[in-house]
Amino acid sequence: MNVKHLILIIILVSYYQTNAQKIYTTEEGHIMMMTLVDDKPFKAESHKLALYLDYESKVVSGVLDLKTLSTDIPEINSILQEQENPLILRFTGTIPSQDFLSKRHDPIDFNWPLDIKFQGRTFKSQFKATITHIEQGISMSCLISATGQVLLADTGMASLIQGLDKTIQVQFAQLVLKLE
Repeated sequence: MNVKHLILIIILVSYYQTNAQKIYTTEEGHIMMMTLVDDKPFKAESHKLALYLDYESKVVSGVLDLKTLSTDIPEINSILQEQENPLILRFTGTIPSQDFLSKRHDPIDFNWPLDIKFQGRTFKSQFKATITHIEQGISMSCLISATGQVLLADTGMASLIQGLDKTIQVQFAQLVLKLE
């Protein structure tokens, strides 16, 4: 191996390490969904919400397989688990604050437009979101929490689970670490 190849490898590794630290990733986010099923309250939650935050663009992307939802209705758990294909729900939205991960701040409240994709359908929703600064000793982080409604007609879930109400309340919260 000559010197040119060695320099090229060093540059590529440095580039990869620099860019790899621009995305915050977690695959253990918490999400809860609530609605009515046959006019009775229904709650489902998962701890398998994958979230990705691009520190530069402030774009948050989320991915959830609805098969990871846990409910208190065994019949619905069975319906979800028996599906042959994954039930992947994706969402994307941009956080309007540019500096929430770089310094201390008061809570930031904002309306958060999201693009949501599920089973070949794409639709929009708007959530109410808050970013709360959390001091953890010498490190800093922020809690992103959001709540909103998704119209059942937009999702196509009515054919999956019979008796669902017209709207699904969604809420999630995720801690993101400060960019070092």
